[in-house]
Amino acid sequence: MMNRWQRLFEGIKTEIKVFIFFSALLTAFRIVFLAVFQSQLASVTMENILTSLWLGFRLSLKTVGSLCLLGFLGGTLVHTFVPKWPSLCIKQVFYSIVTVLLTFLFLGRIPFYKIFNSSYNAMLINGKNDDIGAIVNTAINEYNALMYIIGAVVLSAALCYFLVRFLAWGAKKYSDYADDLRNADDADTVRNSDSADHQRLCTTWYPKTKKTQWMTGIGLTVAIGVLGLFFRFGGAFNYTNSINWESAARLSSNLLNETILDDVQALYRVKSIAKRAEELEVINLTPQELSEKISAIGGTFNGKDFDGSFTRTITTERLAEQPQSINIVLGESYGLWPFLSEYNEPGAYLVEQGRKYAASPQAMSTQLALAQGTGTMPAINGLLTGMPDTGLYPNYEGESFKKPYGLGIGSVMKKLGYKTVFWYGGFSTWQNVKNFALSQGFDEFHDASEMPSDESNAWGVADKDMFKAISAYMDQHRGEKILNVIMTTSNHPPYSINVAKEGFDASKVKGHVPDSISDDEKQLNEMGHIWYADHVMGNFIGNEEKADPSVLFVITGDHSERFNFAREVGPNVASTIPIIFYGRGIHKDWLAPNAFGMSIQIIPTLAELAGRPGQTYEAMVPSLFTQEEFVFNHRLYLDKNGKVLEQSASMPQFYGDMIKNMRELAAWRIKHGDKIK
Repeated sequence: MMNRWQRLFEGIKTEIKVFIFFSALLTAFRIVFLAVFQSQLASVTMENILTSLWLGFRLSLKTVGSLCLLGFLGGTLVHTFVPKWPSLCIKQVFYSIVTVLLTFLFLGRIPFYKIFNSSYNAMLINGKNDDIGAIVNTAINEYNALMYIIGAVVLSAALCYFLVRFLAWGAKKYSDYADDLRNADDADTVRNSDSADHQRLCTTWYPKTKKTQWMTGIGLTVAIGVLGLFFRFGGAFNYTNSINWESAARLSSNLLNETILDDVQALYRVKSIAKRAEELEVINLTPQELSEKISAIGGTFNGKDFDGSFTRTITTERLAEQPQSINIVLGESYGLWPFLSEYNEPGAYLVEQGRKYAASPQAMSTQLALAQGTGTMPAINGLLTGMPDTGLYPNYEGESFKKPYGLGIGSVMKKLGYKTVFWYGGFSTWQNVKNFALSQGFDEFHDASEMPSDESNAWGVADKDMFKAISAYMDQHRGEKILNVIMTTSNHPPYSINVAKEGFDASKVKGHVPDSISDDEKQLNEMGHIWYADHVMGNFIGNEEKADPSVLFVITGDHSERFNFAREVGPNVASTIPIIFYGRGIHKDWLAPNAFGMSIQIIPTLAELAGRPGQTYEAMVPSLFTQEEFVFNHRLYLDKNGKVLEQSASMPQFYGDMIKNMRELAAWRIKHGDKIK
């Protein structure tokens, strides 16, 4: 029979098998992931791929090491002192459950990456308040969710079968030596431990003298401690040389950087982001602290109200004639990439209208601009609050409904004399958007239920029909000063608009794309929806110009993270949006050719354009007419170097301090309201 030492070493053998299995499994998942998205690897070297796999293996030491530790504590260690403890059976069940979970997470990551160009991220949190029905519909019809679920069941069953056999292979089980216990409580009490029966039942080496037992015990303790430290820091012995989810993005390829994260580490990223948001949930700042932080970001603390501390006075008359109507078109997934020269084909066709208006002598635009976040609601929240993303949900916060955010687009434009109307191509119950908009200085809210349409998807009506409804409304309200904020929906999965019927000529795309972009039928349909959204927007702009020559347009997007059909792209492509101001009297040279910005700067820029000298407005950030040293969003930053980079400890300290101050101030305003006590 086995003594304690032998049971310990037999258990450790199992932990080694567990380490081998899960290390191999996570590496295999990474390889499959790269194979699925191999079209994004055209410009990537084999050295980069191997580096990604190596860094991923190192990072997964944390995941696998944690699993081994749990098995050791709950199985091996207990079995060492309790001979009848079913250690192997417990491990087989536990690790089988883990295998099932990992398999489902991996297969779920594939469609998630297709949507967001990312492994699991903060959108898991953002999605909790989303339209679940529409999400399920999209998952089934656009991303073949049922196929992935069936595949996960079959694959996890096969992996579990192999795992159970692998852990049992060569292992000594209690039943193998139970008859030889000779009614003793422990093998250590059996005098004939070196008998032939003992040797037959278990030949595992064990220390036989007190000296070797002490040496073995000390050696194992030290070895486990060293390994634990090594695994904790991802193949290193200190934080400086470690790898974690925050420092994993070390390559120029977004795909390879996301491949480094296994799904457990990606979920840990989500948890960390959620924790940061939770910390802001209970933020409390004294008036002195508020004063210091407001001053640090360029405001003037007045001791009375938060918003008033960011009052700005218009000093320059930009437009000789104040626009009668203003339209902000917040295009669903209307990213910057088709405007870029590297995607001139097919961009010249897909965003023909956007390019036309951007190139007009009466237009000004940014070269690069960061979206507020990776989803639609962060973009809307940014416009309606005028504050950077904090991870909180102002559209569900009680203080948001007591008094409008003076920094938001609704409050700013009402103060300048405009009636404010919010148009949404989806349904008003989504993310509480109607109630939130009406509480934030908007006079009216109109959604899909008011817009007759023959074309629709799970998210709402076709953009064409929404623009028709807006034009009809404006025809009845000519002569009024009106701001329309327009959120489109058609360029969103499931891509169900009959774009060919609407005029999309696939032949102008197929065969006319760079090698980096596939032109199969599925991708052509997606690109067709980009064309459709741009095309009907252009028709709307043209019609409104004829009806109101003074009209001013802002053309932008909510995010660009759904750009996933091109081969490997960096954040300059995947995470940027256009910001175009178009209208009579605008001069292109008002913004530098290399101007950059962030989405919430639309608000003060619009105020400076439409307002008159002497009028005031409130804004936490300056207009685009004042080029900032850097801009940022929920996870990225951009400066004069023209590169979009991940926020990290390696960025300039000034950047980090500014971001921290702005986020804490925004969180305080969301949680405590406007009045400074």
